[in-house]
Amino acid sequence: MIPHGASMDDEQYHRRSLVGVGRRARVKPRRTWRSRYAELPEVPYRAIVEASPILTAALDHDGKVRLVNRAMEQSVGLPRAALVGRYFDELLSPAGPELEALSPEAPIERGLVTNRGTERRVQWRVVAAEHLRWVFGVDVTEARAAERRLRVVEQLAVVGDLTTGLAHEIRNPLNSALLELKVLARRLARAESAADQVSVEAVRSELGRIERLLADFLWFARPGSSTTQPGQLSSPAEAVARLVSAEVAARSIVLTTEFDPSAAPVAFDEDSVRQVIFNLVRNAIEAVGDGGHIVLRVRAGVRTTELDVVDNGPGIQGDPARVFVPFHTTKPLGTGLGLTIAQRIAIDQGGEVRVHSSPGRTVFTFVLPALREPGGERIAP
Repeated sequence: MIPHGASMDDEQYHRRSLVGVGRRARVKPRRTWRSRYAELPEVPYRAIVEASPILTAALDHDGKVRLVNRAMEQSVGLPRAALVGRYFDELLSPAGPELEALSPEAPIERGLVTNRGTERRVQWRVVAAEHLRWVFGVDVTEARAAERRLRVVEQLAVVGDLTTGLAHEIRNPLNSALLELKVLARRLARAESAADQVSVEAVRSELGRIERLLADFLWFARPGSSTTQPGQLSSPAEAVARLVSAEVAARSIVLTTEFDPSAAPVAFDEDSVRQVIFNLVRNAIEAVGDGGHIVLRVRAGVRTTELDVVDNGPGIQGDPARVFVPFHTTKPLGTGLGLTIAQRIAIDQGGEVRVHSSPGRTVFTFVLPALREPGGERIAP
């Protein structure tokens, strides 16, 4: 504005006006990527970006990281100060292609390298906005792992069907062979041929071992189907104790039973649970040998009822958990499936089998959820 009483020519007036505009323009600084992010309202935009589980990074025109959110920090395992300034491609595995290959419509799946040297599988998309490119990633590592496990399960199901059918086909002629051996053994006994009887008995023993292996395998392979009823875990435990009483007496093994009457009832299938207990007791008998001591105990746990099979055998060498691996056995006549079957049935019944072993003492614990507290109140489902 020209002051009152002053005068200037048109050229001078225009020159001063342009200088004033330039000064006013320089007063307002240029907004950078950092100021743009800082100007986002705290609620909801900045909070949404920071709290989002989607991996988020802002890149400049060179492809360098300028901003990351908390999810990106946690996934990489580095603080944002260590990520800002790095080329985004350096975080991917394998490095490249260029970011131009990314788009909202055509995401690509690439690895994200963590600070531990591991790799997370991530689906990436990029959205261009003014001077920044926003990269968004969805971590699909667990999803891909689940897909692989599902494929393995499907393949194992096919193999299981084939092997189960094969086991049935083997078992039929095997049973015929065992019957014929029994007939032959009786004839040889009348002929009093001791050497031939020994040979026949050896063959029958080996065929019997194969038959037991097939029986265990078929039990393990068959789908779990049972009807549960409430009852005391001591009932099938007593039945198993009676079943093995003659064998333990013949081998001078002391079998002690300890059943806590305050143990809560549990829901279980009688035949299935009896098989679990029998397999655990059978394992203990084979572990202690002649003259050993076994304790069969039912007790109240914390919201559970638990059955212990304790033996004073030599203990388990190596990792005790390996006893549940199919076909893992250290016994000359073992099939390697007894404890595996016990664990699988226990899981089907809603429980589990635990093991603790030290030299001279091994404890297998069969755990089932209790139907009521030891004091008498029923546990709410």
